[in-house]
Amino acid sequence: MTDRGAQLRALAEDYLAVIVLALVVVGLLGGYVTYGAYATTDTRTETQTVSTWQSTGEFTHRATVVNGTDAFAEGEVLSDRSVYFRDDTPRLNGSFTYGYTADDGNLAANVSLVLVQRSIDESGDGNDTVLWQVERPRENITRSLAPGESANVSFSMNVSAVSERATTIDEQLGGTPGTLETTLQARIDLSGTRNGEQVDRTRVYSLPISAAQGVYRVQDPGPVTHSGEQTTRTQVPVSPGPLGSAGGPLLVVLSLAGLVGLAVGQVTVGLTVSETERARLVYQRQRKEYDEWITTGTVPSESLADPTVEVDSLEGLVDVAVDIDRRIIDDSDSAQFVVLGEEVNYIYTPPR
Repeated sequence: MTDRGAQLRALAEDYLAVIVLALVVVGLLGGYVTYGAYATTDTRTETQTVSTWQSTGEFTHRATVVNGTDAFAEGEVLSDRSVYFRDDTPRLNGSFTYGYTADDGNLAANVSLVLVQRSIDESGDGNDTVLWQVERPRENITRSLAPGESANVSFSMNVSAVSERATTIDEQLGGTPGTLETTLQARIDLSGTRNGEQVDRTRVYSLPISAAQGVYRVQDPGPVTHSGEQTTRTQVPVSPGPLGSAGGPLLVVLSLAGLVGLAVGQVTVGLTVSETERARLVYQRQRKEYDEWITTGTVPSESLADPTVEVDSLEGLVDVAVDIDRRIIDDSDSAQFVVLGEEVNYIYTPPR
């Protein structure tokens, strides 16, 4: 059997300086990684949301049937439709509501309803030309709003009369080639504070109204919301990753364990390998390497009567066997390796 202990001691003796240097480098690397993980004070910047807000502006509208039909009874209220009837529901009523939510605040909201009529020449490339525009103020209110409160302003208009007014203005100008548009705008001037920040801005919400044959259309955009947040930036320490927190100390421990193991091995069993042990290791390696040339058996004593030549290595005996085209016999009785020649026998005795 292979002397495993002798192999390990021979390896340690031959490469002792390299092994020690490698263990020292591993230990230094582990120390460097550990130092970088625990001794430094790296931080990262985190952005945290401390407050949020959201505002909503919304139109609602309705029209009452003034001329009853089989489809709609007189007095019936049609609400939030996209199409109303010019003869049966000529007056459009409704309201605009603005409100907001926040953690804290107080806003002064001035809400103005303005009827905007104009003729616009559409070029098709996005550079439209406004040929004429007339603005007619409607309702106006001012409210002081806390979070969760809302301002509401109502409106009422005869859409047929409004449409005819736009046509009259256009005819006064000789009839322009543009498209007539009517829009009810809610303009809100906001001032005050919201979540601790100063607010001073104007928002505009639009409700387009267009007349057609027998009907008028209301292009309600639905609830229009805006939102925002207030953030703060803080520096937080960076926790070491698994490589730094565990890998570095592990390398240090492995390095120290290896150096201590070498020292203990030198003191207890010694790392020096004798010449006899080295010869035995060489033999074991060659025995495995040249196994295909060797046959285990018993050589009769009379076959060994011829002159014999002692060969100093199994490798040398293999060379002889190759030269004279003979097998090597692993003699189980004599514990020798024998090559039987025609006139001379060749023998190799392995080290004990």
